[in-house]
Amino acid sequence: MSDSDGTSAIVIGSGIAGLITARVLSDHVDRVTVLERDRLPDDAVPRRGVPQGRHGHLLLAAGRRLLDGWFPGLTGELAAAGAVPLHGADLVWHQGGGYRARPDLGFLAMSASRPLLEDTVRRCLLRQRRNVTVVDQTAVDGLVVATDQIAGVRADSARITGVRVDGVEHRADLVVACTGRNTHFLDQLAELGFPAPEVAAVRVDAAYASQLVRRGPDDLDGALAVVVDDRAGGHRTGTMVPVEGDRWLITIGSRHGEVPPSDPGEFETFARELPSSTIADVLAKAEALSPVLTHRIATDQRRQVERLRRTPAGFLVLGDAICSLNPIHAQGMTSAALQARALDRALRRYGPTSPRLAGAFYRRAGRAVDVLWRTAVGADFADPRTTGRRPVGTGLVNRYRELVSRACHTSPMVARQALLVQHLLARPAWLATPAMMLRVLLATRRRPGRPPESTPSGDRPGRRSTSSGGRRSRSAATATRADQ
Repeated sequence: MSDSDGTSAIVIGSGIAGLITARVLSDHVDRVTVLERDRLPDDAVPRRGVPQGRHGHLLLAAGRRLLDGWFPGLTGELAAAGAVPLHGADLVWHQGGGYRARPDLGFLAMSASRPLLEDTVRRCLLRQRRNVTVVDQTAVDGLVVATDQIAGVRADSARITGVRVDGVEHRADLVVACTGRNTHFLDQLAELGFPAPEVAAVRVDAAYASQLVRRGPDDLDGALAVVVDDRAGGHRTGTMVPVEGDRWLITIGSRHGEVPPSDPGEFETFARELPSSTIADVLAKAEALSPVLTHRIATDQRRQVERLRRTPAGFLVLGDAICSLNPIHAQGMTSAALQARALDRALRRYGPTSPRLAGAFYRRAGRAVDVLWRTAVGADFADPRTTGRRPVGTGLVNRYRELVSRACHTSPMVARQALLVQHLLARPAWLATPAMMLRVLLATRRRPGRPPESTPSGDRPGRRSTSSGGRRSRSAATATRADQ
């Protein structure tokens, strides 16, 4: 905790980005107030302000490690509420025409619904950080601006000194807006004469549909998560992850005008057209627990705030306002966590009231999301219908990525390294070292195993081999020890 110096901060928005931002700020200011437009529910249920909250979410291992550090005991609380630990060998992944090898990397993530994760993080924050307050049903109308009255000083020396709610000003030394990709606060800054950040947009026209179904004890022969990526046949994707209440959360995604149906029977048919029948087989026999809900996103979007030369003191944006990606890549919450870490480092150097804080944070945030942007956007450009500015070298990277996908079918070493990179536990360059490239090339020459329909039951993709670490279900405490 910081020394009591009277400094204060306001965070606008109480999603995952807002909650972890408040946690970081609590180390640097005396008081943090989180303002939320929605009424926050007493239980872990979806809310209006998070339209994608009913769909599948996954906090990548790098993001989960950051949250575990900021919120001690979070993993145990999630497990107590029914969240499911995931290990590397729990994942059945069909890509590039075959199933990946399944190396056991130990504990990677807790699989839970977005409402449960958000509710648990908020409760941990309020219990552990006594200088943080969350106020719901409070819509912020705009920013409070103070300008230097000394003659000759330009108007762009303005400083944000708080927010306005129902005509009442609420003062703070620092305001951080975590209000999503369509945040309107940057428009107010533009009216004051500050330049708007350049926006990089890549059109993906992504649509996805999700349904909750009952999870049976024999589903997938004990495996716990499924990813099906159909790059060759229309670029559909499917995921199936366990969530609290012994349920599967199944999400099917498509791109460029094709929208998954909301009718349950048609939804199952749509899933059956994926190159692996694993998800459709579960849908066919499982009890439906929710309607099929759809959501759409037109573009990957990145505001290049790191290029801003002028920005007001006392105000920042964080989260999807900086980088918002196709949700099928499951990088949004981890992006927010990496940005929050960048904020912590900038605050440690400059403090919450420094006019240099915004520029320092934005430069760090830009570097933090750069790998996410290049990875996700590069993968989206594997579909020739995707339009926008391509990252340099995208074509070459995608051709090598296809080789890696095929190598993952027969090489546990390559599959292990690919999973580490996807969870941001290793740099993408580690997949392109000379030794790894040789492994990839050799592995692509091997014949992959037979498809699941024709393999003995002990070798089916859903079942762990005895060398992968024994029984799937481990306690959260055991999972945490494996991670350490």
